[in-house]
Formats: sequence, structure tokens, C-alpha cells
Amino acid sequence: MENQPYSRNGGSGILPPITILLCLAGFVLAVLSGCSGKTGIARETNTLPAIFPEYYDLTIPPNIAPLNFIIKEPGSKYRVELWAGEGEHMAIRQRSPTVQIPVSAWQKMLSDNAGKTLTIGIWAREGKAWRRYKRIEHRISTDSIDSYLAYRLVHAVYLKWYDMGIYQRNLSNFDEDPVIENASTDHGCMNCHSFSNNDPSKMLIHFRILHSGTMIWNEGKLSKIDTRTDHTMSAGIYPAWHPNGTHIAFSTGQISPHLTTRSGKVVDVADRASDIMVYNVETNTVTTSLKISTERRENMPVWSPDGKYLYYISAPEAIRGDDESLLHSKYSLMRIAYNTKRNSWGESEMVLNADSTGMSISMPAISPDGKYLVCSMSDYGYFTIFHKKSDLYSVDLETKNYKKLELNSESAESYSSWSTNGRWLVFSSKRIDDVFTRTHIAYFDNNGVAHTPFVLPQKDPAMYDMVLANYNLPKLITGRIDLKPNEIRDMLSTDPQKVKFTY
Repeated sequence: MENQPYSRNGGSGILPPITILLCLAGFVLAVLSGCSGKTGIARETNTLPAIFPEYYDLTIPPNIAPLNFIIKEPGSKYRVELWAGEGEHMAIRQRSPTVQIPVSAWQKMLSDNAGKTLTIGIWAREGKAWRRYKRIEHRISTDSIDSYLAYRLVHAVYLKWYDMGIYQRNLSNFDEDPVIENASTDHGCMNCHSFSNNDPSKMLIHFRILHSGTMIWNEGKLSKIDTRTDHTMSAGIYPAWHPNGTHIAFSTGQISPHLTTRSGKVVDVADRASDIMVYNVETNTVTTSLKISTERRENMPVWSPDGKYLYYISAPEAIRGDDESLLHSKYSLMRIAYNTKRNSWGESEMVLNADSTGMSISMPAISPDGKYLVCSMSDYGYFTIFHKKSDLYSVDLETKNYKKLELNSESAESYSSWSTNGRWLVFSSKRIDDVFTRTHIAYFDNNGVAHTPFVLPQKDPAMYDMVLANYNLPKLITGRIDLKPNEIRDMLSTDPQKVKFTY
């Protein structure tokens, strides 16, 4: 059929090219307006939206819970779009600035697009005009994080505390369960929960002041022990499971809290004296060596992943009556060989000397591949949770080179622990308000670079403004702790089994 001429009166003629282009343009504009929730033509701001928590430019696990946030921009209506990969799209439109992303849709989007980019678009309406902010982009890692996190939640102000508990959190959603709360144990102190190789079936918890003792959960068997002996300085304090799961290193010592007049560290904890001992779970015995029980202060043990070395921090002996030597000493990083089968010790070795770094080393944690050690470094001392100048450093255990990690802030960074694949680092930080410690998560790549960290996601992101409590000792575990709080409570009411000392 031949093309017929265009008729002004609307006959059967063909539309001219300019009319076709105008029609197409109108169609495209309509589609775009529909996709953006009828926001119409939004004014581009070319700035990132202010949100809390500050989730920007992150590397996130493919199995992490939704990164819910609060939009801190003015508006009467908000629209949020998330997309990743081909065809994966999610849109949320609401009046509230609090954005709670549906868990199931989020989980599918991340799992289907591991290794790709997650993009978040935010619009805000004020009056009749919409503003469109610069897109936020995150990288979805192909490396998963361990499925659970255990931590102590303590409501504390300086030296006063009353309510506390140890909890486990499913990291793929927002399910949190108490492992044990001290409301059921007459409000005694509980601390230093520890696991063997991130295994939830091998756990210990110290109980202090009331119902004292160390509870050990070992593959379905629950026991309570008293690690004090006539040959050691005290009961066990900071624990570290050997990779074989049958030995646990403890520090022993005399510690005391102090109020100070120092700016940025109004509370301190003194390590008056400390040594290290090793407990055998199978024989209920402890042992030590004159090489790690010296006049110096040996503290915070941690095993190498192959189990051949015990790393620890060491400071000069405190001089009685000298607060400078007591509180303000610097700790070096050391190690010693130990054979668990033969109960034989090697010679202590210096790994990183405080005299060369000019800083004090604390809270060492070794990556599962044995390549890196992450520790806290500060001006002095070893109890860094109250030390504003405390930062996390990594030490290459082959070269002994060390560096300040990229994830640090102007606030205190302290305790850290690793995922089983060595790609994720969780740590305590006060960066949100400079008062309370919260758990942060950072990707640690093959080149030893720690990526931008993010605070543990919560269902209600305003929770960090409402719950005034510290998250202590975050530890990744590979699954749920299959132990009921009342089982722990009942065990605590029994007398502990005394350990035996052996040479």
C-alpha cells in the first residue's frame, strides 16, 4: 500500500515524523513518571541524601539483614527505590522518613546479585515539588558473613551497671534471642563469652560476683568450673580457645577500675599483675610456664590458627604505689610456641615492640589464614574501650609490618573478631555518639584493606537513639547457640568443679 498524505482533518494519512517523536517523548515521560511513583519532574540535587545510619558506599555481605535507615531530609512524602542486576527492582513510597525494607525481597535481591552493585534512589517531596538525590551505591560481596553474632548488651554509665545480658542475633534478619540475662541470675556480672573457631556448640561464659564460675558448653555438655588454684594468680579472665577445641588459654591477674581526670579517658582499668595459663577441657587441669608467668604483665592470649603459637600482650611489671607505671605502661605483642599434646613450651619471642611503635597494643585477633593480626593501639594501657584515641591496626605476621586500618574514626575503636572465611571483621566503635559502643562490620579484602564499615542493621534504625546501652565483645558464630537460658540459670545454681594444677 502506498503512503497516503497527511490530512489536517484526521483522515487515514500517516503522521509526520515530528508528530511521531512528540508522541514517543510523551510516552517515555509517562513511563518514567509511573516508575518513580508519580513524582513528576523532580529537581535534581546532585548531593547524597542525609540518612542515619550513614550507609554510604559500602561492601556488604549477600546474607546481611536490610540496611534500614532514616531519611534526614525535610519532606512530607518520600520514595525509595532499590535495584540490582537485571530486572531486580523494589520501590517504597510513604510519609514516614523511617525506611524499613521488606526482609524477604531484600534477601532475594542480594542473593540473586552477589558480586554486583546495589543502587538506592531517594526522593523527598516538600509542598508540591519533589527533590531527587544522588544515588547511593553499595557493592554486594560474593563472600558471606557468618550467620549469627553474639554480644553482651550492658546498660552502663562509668562504674555503675545493673542490667546486662548476652544475646545472639541472626544476621540475615532481625531475630535476637537472649543466651542468658542477669535478671535470672540475681543481677550478677557475666562477661567474656568465647567460642572455638566460631562454633556455637563450643562456648564459655564467665560469671562474677554472684554464682561465680566459668560455664563451658561443649558439644551438648554443660559444666561449671572454678579455675582458681593455689598456683595461679586468680581465676581465668580473658579466654582463647585453641583450634583443637580441647584447650583454652586464660589470662589471670589483678585488675581494678579507676576514675581519672584525663580528657578523653575518664575511666581506666589497671592491670596490676597478670600471667597466662592453659586449661585442658578433657582432663580439667590447668598449666602454665615460667616463660609466660614472669614479673612482667602477660595478658589477652590468642592462638594462631594452626595452634602452634600463643600470642599475647606484655608490659613491664607495675611498681607498687606508682600510678604512672600501673596505668600508663605500653604493651608489646609477643608469642610463644606450645605443644598441646606434649604440654611443652618454646621460648617467648617479640613480635612487635611497643618501644618501636610508640603505642600500646591490646586485644589481638588473628585472621583464619594466619596472615594478619588485627589489634587495638592507643597511647598507653590495655583497656581501650574508654580510650578515645584507640584505633585498629593490622599486623602482617610474616613481615611484621603494621598499619592503621582505613576503617577508623575519631572515636574509640576497640575489640574485633573475624568471620570464618576471613573476609569480614566485626568490631566495637563509639563513632555514632562518642558514648556507647556499637557493633560495626567491615569487609577485609585479600590485599589487607579494610573497607568502609557499617553499624549492625536494626529493624528500627532509631533504636540506637532509644536504647542507651553498650554492645560488647561482638563475636561471629556459624549458627545458633542451641542452649536455653534456663539451662544456664540452673547450672549456675550448682557448685563449680575445681580444676587441678599440673606442671
